Amino acid sequence: MVTLRYCYLTAGFKLNDNRHACAAVKDLGITYKHSVGQSISDSFEFWGCENVPDNLPESIEVVDWDPMERIGLGLSKEKAVELSRLYK
Repeated sequence: MVTLRYCYLTAGFKLNDNRHACAAVKDLGITYKHSVGQSISDSFEFWGCENVPDNLPESIEVVDWDPMERIGLGLSKEKAVELSRLYK
């Protein structure tokens, strides 16, 4: 499982793709356990992703984040603990 970050600015300005992040990820066949919108950075985080294709669009990047370090940044302590179990 991996974590993905979807950037609206890259999608909109560079790729002329104005879909919602969830629709864009779904259209690629990616499934995920939890998503978090980040309005301050115009992005979306997708946690516990599966079926991630090798060639992702420029607007989606694989990130190596520890859920426990994202508490208060869109994740509650309970959700971070739950997600941490998925990555072990």
